[in-house]
Amino acid sequence: MQTMGRIAGVSLIFGLLSPMSSSAQAVWDAPSFLHPGAPSGLTVAVTDANPGDGLGVLALWRRATAPTGLGFRAGISEAPDDDVVALFGVDVSGSLSGVMGANGPEALWWTGVGAAAGNDFAASLPLGLVFGWTGRDQGVSFMPYAGGHVVMDILIGDRDDLDLEGAVDLGLDLAFASGWTFRFGAALGGRDALGIGVRVPK
Repeated sequence: MQTMGRIAGVSLIFGLLSPMSSSAQAVWDAPSFLHPGAPSGLTVAVTDANPGDGLGVLALWRRATAPTGLGFRAGISEAPDDDVVALFGVDVSGSLSGVMGANGPEALWWTGVGAAAGNDFAASLPLGLVFGWTGRDQGVSFMPYAGGHVVMDILIGDRDDLDLEGAVDLGLDLAFASGWTFRFGAALGGRDALGIGVRVPK
């Protein structure tokens, strides 16, 4: 786990310092909605890729709370040069909380594979690191998180290419005793995106 954490950290720094493209292609991995304690079950979210240009809908499903198990997502999004982009992805993650010490934040690494299919096709391979905190007050759990990820994009279409992009990931989950969880996510950098969603009670 320590080795994976070091790889994620080095890759993140490299990616965030690399020149970032301004691709208008919608992507499956931003916003990530992924953090220590990300809820199991179904989340439905409205997203805005390249804010103002890519309104979409995304469904996320996990069998178990992150970082246990796999996460799956599928959705559709607008893009400036496409009528509709279809998005698919799967993520896997692991805990790094032991590395942070007893008083440190919870942490996880994550990676995965996914694709965006519109006029062009893009396969994306991310590697990320996320830190999360948990607070509780009057039956509401607050779970803010921050981190980032780098992505290798394999572009196929009018312009075949390999791109390396990086993004800062920010978000907040508000979990209520009723089982509803309201989820807010953002990505800043090479993969600007916003998302607001709700985890449906089981």
